[in-house]
Amino acid sequence: MKKKVSEIVRHHLEDVVDLASTAVFLLLFIVGFYALFDIHYVHVSAKMDDEIATLAPDDDKEIDFDELHKINPEIKAWLKINNTEIDYPVVQTSDNTKYLTRNYRGDFATAGSIFVDYRNHGFKDDFTLVYGHRMDGKLMFGGIAMFEQKDYFDSHEKGILYTEDATYDLEIMNFAVIDVNRTTIYNHDSNINGKNDLIINEIHNYSRQSRYVELGEKDKIIVLSTCDKDSKHYRNVILAKMIKR
Repeated sequence: MKKKVSEIVRHHLEDVVDLASTAVFLLLFIVGFYALFDIHYVHVSAKMDDEIATLAPDDDKEIDFDELHKINPEIKAWLKINNTEIDYPVVQTSDNTKYLTRNYRGDFATAGSIFVDYRNHGFKDDFTLVYGHRMDGKLMFGGIAMFEQKDYFDSHEKGILYTEDATYDLEIMNFAVIDVNRTTIYNHDSNINGKNDLIINEIHNYSRQSRYVELGEKDKIIVLSTCDKDSKHYRNVILAKMIKR
């Protein structure tokens, strides 16, 4: 009798183990499927759809802000860094949080958008600060990290910024990894205009790659900023001179 009871208990334990194993397998499958879906969704959300891609400016086609504003009136510019994946519309709104999780249409997107610091007056200031997420596949501002490599930095010197008021050629001066706790660059209220020397010197101090670009007192500069891969306290930035066409 005891033997029969023990066999029954053993069979029940085996059933429980089988059920537990099946549950764990299903859980792992669901988690894995979700992870793959999430990666795919993030990747897709960083890409432009056909409607706006056809509006991308190039040497043979001027930018049409009237058409861009039909998509989103908060589109203020188009940024292109030559021979990179950085080729996006640039938005601006009244804070620096909205476009962390919204695309150029204003729809939810994990990849967010390329956006101007809300304290800038469009691109009219001496110094303009532009943000973008660091995404895999060099999407959004993920490609900025590539500028740390000397060969890449040396072979990527220029970009173009198309704004509603003017078009600017960009001459890339520096790549730097900046400690946000030891710089005033992000303390935008104190250095929007008239303090470019401070910004340039701070970036030079953190610079990993640089080239000489002549700067006058009235020259405008732009900083492209994204997260560092190793620390939430650091940012990877590109400093460029803006030359109005």
